[in-house]
Amino acid sequence: MASEEIKAIYKKLVQSYVEDFPRGKPLWILNKHIDAYAQQWKAKEPAIVDLALRNRIDIPQVKELIEKGRTKKEAIQEVSRTMKFQVSEAETEQWLKELRKKTPRTRRMPKEVAERRVEQQIKEQRKAIENLTTLFSKGEMSEESYKIAIRKIEKNIETLRSGKEIVVPNKEKERIVKPTNRFRYSAYTEPTKLWYLVPFFFSIIGGLIGYVAVRDEDEDMATGLLAFGVFMFFVDLLVAWLYYNWLLSLF
Repeated sequence: MASEEIKAIYKKLVQSYVEDFPRGKPLWILNKHIDAYAQQWKAKEPAIVDLALRNRIDIPQVKELIEKGRTKKEAIQEVSRTMKFQVSEAETEQWLKELRKKTPRTRRMPKEVAERRVEQQIKEQRKAIENLTTLFSKGEMSEESYKIAIRKIEKNIETLRSGKEIVVPNKEKERIVKPTNRFRYSAYTEPTKLWYLVPFFFSIIGGLIGYVAVRDEDEDMATGLLAFGVFMFFVDLLVAWLYYNWLLSLF
């Protein structure tokens, strides 16, 4: 029964990540996050349970233990102790295929997903205030610059709290959370369109570089960069041929 429970929790996580990252690689992102949490927990099972709770997935056993006086960490350890994570790659891919059929690429985000993103963005804005305050206290920025920056951040927080950014269009760049070596997370945006400058200047080589660099974040864009690199290769050949014929005509 324990194996079925951890499988059910993992499946809900897969669904959550498909909803959060419909255009990216949700399984790749999810497994990277699990690996990061597993470094702290020294096991995959409690890492999955912890990550599920952080994604607001209800786990009644943990809730029951916390109500009895256990800490969250103790409850996670106790619940996951008898669990054994046994999910095949083929099974997970099948879940992903089924979920993607049900999840349109252009949609209104579920309310709880939108709320999570807004909460994360507010935390980032507050962290920015802390960083600016540190710089100001060290004399590394002027008082006027500090006040302007703080007012702008406070305005951003007010905008987030008003709910104006709850609905996110499909074309808007998604925020992805990626683990670092110290088990801290930094948010960054989907690859910028400036990547197209690489194949523009370096032809097919640039296309290959762009493909490798962004394929894990945006597979569609990676394919586009590669195709653009091939296109620029033939354009360069045509220009070189025309230039060669022009030189010949001079002699």
